[in-house]
Amino acid sequence: MSNFKKMAVIALLMPLFAACSNAPSESTVEGLIEAQYEQANSIMDDAMANAGNDEMAKAMNGMMEGMMPKLERIENINCDSVEGDNTYMCTADITQTIAGNSRTNKTNFKVYQINDEWVLGD
Repeated sequence: MSNFKKMAVIALLMPLFAACSNAPSESTVEGLIEAQYEQANSIMDDAMANAGNDEMAKAMNGMMEGMMPKLERIENINCDSVEGDNTYMCTADITQTIAGNSRTNKTNFKVYQINDEWVLGD
């Protein structure tokens, strides 16, 4: 292969390598997902704390607590660049338990980088 052809191939592949290096790390994506579960649990805890102390409120609290998903694990995270430099479409196998039943789903979601900070999208 001539030097010109080698240089052309390298020039074509450089943007691909650069795009891959900017993707969020697995630990970053995992942290974003964990934070979303923690936020949902915090909102539920606040609602239960404000519900009162009568028997009906206690019964509702117990029922709602059993329905809240509990994150068990996150595996097989993969993110690909879409819609520009700072947006990634990601997939992950998320295992959660609801009312004692454990289930793993392949989940699709977007991750954005805004002002050097990663955030989950829709």
